[in-house]
Amino acid sequence: MLKNPCKDEQKLRCCEETLQSEIKGHFSNFCAMVADANPGMMEEFQKMDTDEERIMFCTMLKKVNNFIVKPVFKKKDAELSKTKRNEGNAAYSKKRYKQAMMLYTVSAVKAPNTAVDDSLAYAIANRSACLYYMGDMKHAIQDVEFALSLGYPDQLKYKLWERKAKCLVQLKQFDKARVALNSAKKTLEANKLKLDEKKLSQATKALKELMAVIVDEGSIKGEIIMVEEDKDPVQPKLTGGHNKKIRNISNLLKVVHDPGVGRHVVANKAVTSGDTLVVEDPLSAVLYPDKLGSHCDNCFIKLRSAVPCPNCAGVAYCSVVCRDQAQPYHRYECQFSDLMLGLGSSALVRLAYRIVASKSLKFFNNIKTQLNVDETSVEQSGALPTSNIQGVTKDMYGTYLATFNLVGMDDQRWPEDKFNRSLMAVCLLKILKAARYFPDKSDEDSFTQDELFIGSLLMRHINILQFNAHEIYELIRGDRGRLKPNKNSLLGVGIYPQSSYFNHSCHPTSARYNIGKKMIVKSLAPVAPGQEVSENYGPVFYFNNKQDRQKQLESRYWFSCECKACRDDWPLLKENTEVRWKDKDDSASLDDLKTLYDCGVAMMDDGQTKEAEESLTDYINQMYGLVEPPLEVLTRAEDKLRTCCNNMGTVVFQDMMLKTNPAEKSNNLMIK
Repeated sequence: MLKNPCKDEQKLRCCEETLQSEIKGHFSNFCAMVADANPGMMEEFQKMDTDEERIMFCTMLKKVNNFIVKPVFKKKDAELSKTKRNEGNAAYSKKRYKQAMMLYTVSAVKAPNTAVDDSLAYAIANRSACLYYMGDMKHAIQDVEFALSLGYPDQLKYKLWERKAKCLVQLKQFDKARVALNSAKKTLEANKLKLDEKKLSQATKALKELMAVIVDEGSIKGEIIMVEEDKDPVQPKLTGGHNKKIRNISNLLKVVHDPGVGRHVVANKAVTSGDTLVVEDPLSAVLYPDKLGSHCDNCFIKLRSAVPCPNCAGVAYCSVVCRDQAQPYHRYECQFSDLMLGLGSSALVRLAYRIVASKSLKFFNNIKTQLNVDETSVEQSGALPTSNIQGVTKDMYGTYLATFNLVGMDDQRWPEDKFNRSLMAVCLLKILKAARYFPDKSDEDSFTQDELFIGSLLMRHINILQFNAHEIYELIRGDRGRLKPNKNSLLGVGIYPQSSYFNHSCHPTSARYNIGKKMIVKSLAPVAPGQEVSENYGPVFYFNNKQDRQKQLESRYWFSCECKACRDDWPLLKENTEVRWKDKDDSASLDDLKTLYDCGVAMMDDGQTKEAEESLTDYINQMYGLVEPPLEVLTRAEDKLRTCCNNMGTVVFQDMMLKTNPAEKSNNLMIK
């Protein structure tokens, strides 16, 4: 990529990584090739005033047409699908259910989606049996229903209905089990001529025995299965209701603008520790490449029974519903996902592309006249679309406008950076064209006004995402009975326009966590009306000294932090032992509150996270009435509360990733 020798090296590197995160990517070399073929181009480029003009300029440069867009993606493979299914059958026969499930999943993902190939139906049906013996009744039923929809052979469908009935018996849902078993009987009766006499007799007997179990509401003989009972996280409600101007933010808050710090969030009413301040879905989000095979590409939940894309083997979904919800954008990514990765495109670049791919050209043209950058507005703009699109609401337009108007630092960008971003936008635009995003066909290397308009939006997205995107993560726990050990696992990145209004502090008063890709922001500390409510962009005062924090923030986010921790140069964690009283010395109360803190810590250790949260928030709220931060024990309490918040989101237990059942042999090769 083109570099500016006058800029700080760390700032240049951070900026480049938001475009090309993979060193082996081709984009940097492509950039250099175009620059070499067009001497003196930067003088002309700097005369361009708008992103649309910059995009047009780059499309006309020599060698730009050397970026030839062809499908590059992970293809289906019928032979491999069949091989993996056979390997799965061998593992299943030895009761190695986890191993078999993984092999069936590979078979399903690689299976062609054609009427003449039944590999997918068989792989999904066989996987449902693994899930049943692994105790995962929810996903076993999901697989049964999916296999039935895929054209599983009529003479075998009774087996799937029988399996669904058995799952429901394990769940003690006997009325539903009876309905499923009746479907099994009807299917068997309708196809009895396709079965030999012995198989028909065995099937009839098995269904009769299962009906007896259902009638008696008993248990299936000979099957000892540990039924999985994991609960989904609960989405909290906004404390104080929603803000009337910005609906995903609590009414306790308001967004204001100041020329010195831009838009930021302040308390409209008193905020206390533990309040829910934001509940927001992203406008769009993408998984990191290393999570594409382990998590749903639509909702970001860890995959248990992957539903493949019908046309590629590069992504998977947790359900048919998620697969169908992803179709509007994935159809423009499906055959070009590996091409974007080959360029070295960062997650932010792929996100910039997905924002466009998830909406139609008509969507953007409907609000084209409103797309004038306004980085000062403190309420969600009212959209005035020029025409109606079925299923598209004014709120959807408003969310996009809020995203479009986030800060992109355009006036601070140096010419080389603008060129790099313009050329990346052109690459994405060429991919969109090849994916037939635009209704009107045009030559590969000539661009219509609509195409240039979308190119300018791609560049705008790339710019704003550099400073406003949020990472999405899940919490991995090693023990169901204790909160420790645990760690956050990064999944991807999303754009949350309303959450982006929170400014950074090295001592943040809020923490965020994710349920799937939904973001929830909770308060860590009490905030008085009129005071700022902040989040944290990375460095915190108790782990990083002021100089390191300032360097990191200036390089990555282009601002010099003026939070209280920086202004007063707060010391690191273990040096914060001096108590700064708000009023008079009240050491007795401080000692009493220490008991409340110790109780919260003990509850965390015992896995009583809800009770721990209550103790810690009570402790923090009372402490702020007595002392001023920083204070080591108070900082530790806030950090532990942050861990409790993470536990309210998506949690993956290690035993979920390596789940076993008594029926599974211990010599499973997949177990270490």
